[in-house]
Amino acid sequence: MKAMNFFEKNFFKFLFLIYFFIGFAIVGDYGISIDEEFQRYSGFYWLCYVLEFLPFDNFRLEAVNKLNDIKGLTLPNPVDFPFYGVVFDLPLALLETIFKFEDSRSYFLFRHQATFLIFFISSIYFSFLIKSRFKNKIITLFGTLLYISSPRIFGDSFYNNKDLILLSLVTISLYYFFKLIDNLNIKNLFFFSVFAALTSALRILGIFLPATCLFFLFIQKNSYKEKILNSSLLLIFFIIFLILLWPYLWSNPWGNFLNSFSIFSKYIIKIQMLFNGEYIYSNRLPMSYVPVWIFITTPFITLLLFFYGYFFSFKRFYLRVVRIRDDMPFNDFWRGKNENKDLIIFFMFNLFFFYIILSSTVLYTGWRHLYFLHSFIIYLSCIGISLLNINFKKTKIVFFSVGILILFNFYEIIRYHPFQSLYFNQLIQENKKKDFEIDYWGLAGVKFLKEIIALENSKKIINVGVASYIPLERSIKLLNEKEQKLINVVGQDYEKADYIFNNNLSEVNKLINKKYLIPNNFKKISDFVINEFIIYEIYKR
Repeated sequence: MKAMNFFEKNFFKFLFLIYFFIGFAIVGDYGISIDEEFQRYSGFYWLCYVLEFLPFDNFRLEAVNKLNDIKGLTLPNPVDFPFYGVVFDLPLALLETIFKFEDSRSYFLFRHQATFLIFFISSIYFSFLIKSRFKNKIITLFGTLLYISSPRIFGDSFYNNKDLILLSLVTISLYYFFKLIDNLNIKNLFFFSVFAALTSALRILGIFLPATCLFFLFIQKNSYKEKILNSSLLLIFFIIFLILLWPYLWSNPWGNFLNSFSIFSKYIIKIQMLFNGEYIYSNRLPMSYVPVWIFITTPFITLLLFFYGYFFSFKRFYLRVVRIRDDMPFNDFWRGKNENKDLIIFFMFNLFFFYIILSSTVLYTGWRHLYFLHSFIIYLSCIGISLLNINFKKTKIVFFSVGILILFNFYEIIRYHPFQSLYFNQLIQENKKKDFEIDYWGLAGVKFLKEIIALENSKKIINVGVASYIPLERSIKLLNEKEQKLINVVGQDYEKADYIFNNNLSEVNKLINKKYLIPNNFKKISDFVINEFIIYEIYKR
């Protein structure tokens, strides 16, 4: 009996411990994404900048040498586009220099471990956030599992150094936002300001976090003196830490801040992407782009619970608004702190979602730039779970069904491993998957290279052509030293190639542009298939 009570009391600790060890056990299974070299370069660029103000000349020289060794960026150089946030990349560059990681496999694995660790920490914060709102162990458990079991989110948590870090920081910021609602004091204002500044320094869209907090501080039923004091403290803390954490702002805080905001709404690279069977430009996205991508890549159980929670929240807010009258006993947009928290999530989700759609913000390859919405989607899903608990008499059967569907998410994670970023849910037909971009990260490149090395089974250099815009040479950096020496990437110079890699990704319309047309003297000898969809093909001369 005591053992059972001990297990029940420490269940969540065991859950997170298991998750932690699984994460670090499989982190080495993942490939390298297309942007990681740029992220690393950006970190060293700004590390060198910061070290100019510090008396560590030898250390700075070592960082400069590492910076100069990084070649072949797919994104613009930070010298010309310096507004990228570096709250993750700069500390990682610093640690890489301190621990003297020399071979490429070591430092990229280190980056992957750090990315997973931050998302892991955010999952703990998310469980605290849900627990503080619903005060129900089952809802907390289901919410936490939904947070970590969305296959695309799970996969990206090992290598997506931008979007998953942003999601993690948004989650932690929301936790401290809720702490402010429960107890509005200087300590909670300080912590919220720090994480809101971290979020905004990573991506300028995070500015909506403190803006929303200021709005809700002013509509609380406090005296004007308290409102002004709390808002002033929030702004002071936020501005100090935003400037401190974003070196780009040091030379011209206000001007560079405004420049970043305007550039990110329009930027940056105009490419063509495959969406719903058509090639579209990244700066001319249809309004359906984000909703469709979310709809076909989010697990069914999450969508079901989300829509239930979302429409309930919409209905409740609407009724609160239309019933506000001076003679009503409850004359407010919410009743109690829990409704206040729900309204904040509902408000911010709609603010972010419709701002992105209506502002014609440039997006690339799916909704990964909006993965931070995952926190809001799962929270609203938890409202859906709470409604099931309230509205259905046979709660055990309902919870059992929800639990089984959540377990199915983990089955999908295992089935796609380590390519969870290629996941589509059951709401899209198999033959329609080919109408969307699949391995846009180029993660399968490492597997392909290992496969052709095994096919050759010799010590001679293998020349590899690439029928894709993916920089396959990046994948070489996750091979061991012996394997790296066997590969020579020749790009589209197919006359020199022994093999050609094709993953059906293109920045041009392949229907009319023959840039990646495979010559007739190459024959397809193998392919890699997940869930009946071809991820890549191998052609041999």
